[in-house]
Amino acid sequence: MTIESLNREVDKKRGIAGWPSDLTFKATEGADIVEVTIRDAGSATDGFWKRMDPWGFAFFHKAKENTKKPLRLTFSVRSPNTTLAECQYEALKRRVSYLAAANHLQIALLKGDGADELYSIEKLAHRPETETVRSDYPAHGVDDAPGRLEKDFQKWLDGWGLPDRSDPDIVQTNERLAIFGKDFVRISKVKSGKDQSGYKVEREFPTGVFDKEIHEGTRILSTEFVDLVTLNRYGDLAVIEIKFDDAKLEVIPQVLNYALFFHSYRTQLTPLLDKKLACATAGRKLVTYLVSNTFHNKFESVWPYYSQPCPEPPLTIRQVIMGQMPDTRFPVAA
Repeated sequence: MTIESLNREVDKKRGIAGWPSDLTFKATEGADIVEVTIRDAGSATDGFWKRMDPWGFAFFHKAKENTKKPLRLTFSVRSPNTTLAECQYEALKRRVSYLAAANHLQIALLKGDGADELYSIEKLAHRPETETVRSDYPAHGVDDAPGRLEKDFQKWLDGWGLPDRSDPDIVQTNERLAIFGKDFVRISKVKSGKDQSGYKVEREFPTGVFDKEIHEGTRILSTEFVDLVTLNRYGDLAVIEIKFDDAKLEVIPQVLNYALFFHSYRTQLTPLLDKKLACATAGRKLVTYLVSNTFHNKFESVWPYYSQPCPEPPLTIRQVIMGQMPDTRFPVAA
């Protein structure tokens, strides 16, 4: 396939065959390089902020398969005009900055009419002291009403349903996470009280970043809630996002958002993590997990860009496949 035929093929599929209609995709072949450009198509919806980079890399990967020339990737977006859009843009900029550095790619980001310089790995890891995260948050209650598959499963993993849950000496641990595979089997740390093995697990850990003071007017990054935070069998800080029957590519940038949040603000978060997990967390490796039973049919081509190991300090992102069949590495939606 030529680069021009790739452009025509993808353009015909926008909005009807998986390729999003709120983005445009174009590859231009020069004498020495192929320029790949992903643009905001000006849609009234704001979902494109999380679609832009995974779908951009899906197109980039197809262009890469059809040329032997070097490629340069450009993301071009509107100027944000709301606080929410500013937060979504900032998250996109951090993801693209990480992806450029981790994959050693030429990537440019255009905001409105001008270029916006990407962050270095150093700047991603060490944010300005004025950027603030929460130092605490109230405990989440448990809704006993069934019917929300992800939340019900999340509660089960947290130990909900154990007969002695009301006993104050019983510590809910992450032993049930053994169903996620080798990183969570045979967790041997012993908790006080009733010789419970494992580490504490915290549900719905809030993200969100602010400028100095914590209120809506100073928000830098949106608040989202990480499904589970705990330690794995190796003593690494484990950040876990669970998805069921959600085969969108947008789940990939969501997981990278979480990884970068903990990566960037680890020092500020350490006292809170120590309190919630009831153990010392400073200096532990960070591992972020995407757990799902089904994945988008372009997942296999996009995921390697996001799971590429980051330079020091280490940032690792892993996939966990629930219900994996022996002959299927990447379960995909029909």
